[in-house]
Amino acid sequence: MNLLTKVSLSAICSATALFVGVTSHINTAQAALYKFSFEGEGVNGYFTYDSNAVGTPVSSNSTAYYGGGYDYKFDLGEFGVFEGSVGNPIVFLPRREDGIRAPETDDFEWEVRAVQRQPASQYTFVAYFHYPKGSFGGSTAIRTTVPTTAVLDVYPNVDFPNSIGNLLYSGTVQTRIEKVPEPTLLPALLGVGAWFLLRRQRQRYLLGTQM
Repeated sequence: MNLLTKVSLSAICSATALFVGVTSHINTAQAALYKFSFEGEGVNGYFTYDSNAVGTPVSSNSTAYYGGGYDYKFDLGEFGVFEGSVGNPIVFLPRREDGIRAPETDDFEWEVRAVQRQPASQYTFVAYFHYPKGSFGGSTAIRTTVPTTAVLDVYPNVDFPNSIGNLLYSGTVQTRIEKVPEPTLLPALLGVGAWFLLRRQRQRYLLGTQM
């Protein structure tokens, strides 16, 4: 094996190690990010959240993941657009035996407290995605899968614990959850970096042979 080949292999190994190290870090950091999306007649939107967020039991049938939500957008057409960069995913299983008079469903909620809203508001924004009872297997763990169809109820003026406010929108929507992919730009940048490294090593070799 000649010197140039050894140098090239060394450079490739260095670049590969850098690539694996950096992308492994990114995978670890982003592996928990999920995006919940919905679409219905005249409405659509999404919210993103960390599936590793620590849950806080609100009751025996509800767990809130405060601070676990990130950017979101609810485009409700003629009813308005609600968006921001922080929110709280909540899993709620209303049951009559627990004294809850609401219909028995499995709910994945998106809550934005008054101080979290952009701009800040005196009211909390809450969106309920209602799924058939039993859809979550009796678990209030944060969701990474959901059925494809839900009933969406949006309450933009909630004043807990005094009033849930007005029901702004209610309708059937299609839903899905997908894992947020890692950035595709970094591998390209590392590829360019590896090329420059190889070129530099080759230039050093050629200069050495000419001396």
